Amino acid sequence: MARWLSVLLIPVMLGAGYLLGEHWLRPLLVPMDVEAVVIEAPAGCELDAQGCLMMVAGTQVRVWGPDRIPPLAPFDLRLDGAAPMEALDVSYIMPGMEMGVHRFEFTTLATGGWVAESVLPVCMSGRMDWVAKVRIRLQGQPYELRIPVLLRRG
Repeated sequence: MARWLSVLLIPVMLGAGYLLGEHWLRPLLVPMDVEAVVIEAPAGCELDAQGCLMMVAGTQVRVWGPDRIPPLAPFDLRLDGAAPMEALDVSYIMPGMEMGVHRFEFTTLATGGWVAESVLPVCMSGRMDWVAKVRIRLQGQPYELRIPVLLRRG
């Protein structure tokens, strides 16, 4: 009897796991229902204290961080814009290398704008070049702003 019960319960549990995964996990992995418009940072733009000014649908958006971003240390990525928008999150990638998921959500600042506390790991190859993928929604359209990040040791 216990054998038949386990034969029946295993498919039910697998099906329930699949449905729960589709319902709760997929939105975390693919949170936008519309394809994001990708905007590359202008030449010479890098994530530092000066930051990057980017035009998004006719609106100026500024993204900046500290002047020195050391590996394995928390830093704040900041964002503000000239028009009302929704700041979603920032993720970090290393071009041509799989470095895992490094995604951080923005929180609203009382003074205006948004901040995302971030930490980047050390690449075992010694590379320190990352790209910040800042996701925002402006006038209902999702955008992904890609900005170079160069970590500095010491």
